[in-house]
Amino acid sequence: MAQIAYVVKLTAAEGKRDEALATLGKLVDATDGEPGTLQYLLHTEAAEPDIIWFYELYADEEAFTVHSTSPTMAEVLGALGGGLLAGAADMRKLDVVRHKGEAG
Repeated sequence: MAQIAYVVKLTAAEGKRDEALATLGKLVDATDGEPGTLQYLLHTEAAEPDIIWFYELYADEEAFTVHSTSPTMAEVLGALGGGLLAGAADMRKLDVVRHKGEAG
């Protein structure tokens, strides 16, 4: 199966950025135990610090399912629903077309 990627944009609620980042950091830590999660990067936007981005790369759809149904994901989603975000996540699925080191 082909690799898949996601970019996810979140906006922290006013005054909740650091708490949201700490909560989301639990997801990053949990990916150490997910062999199919190839990259999982948490970013903040330089110009708008309340904007939080994830870049996620998975070996295949099954790896994404393992990640998205994990106990840590359930815990984090519960915490985020407690007022840490200013709105819903904007999550976009991407198809990997080409990557570094791949022959053209």
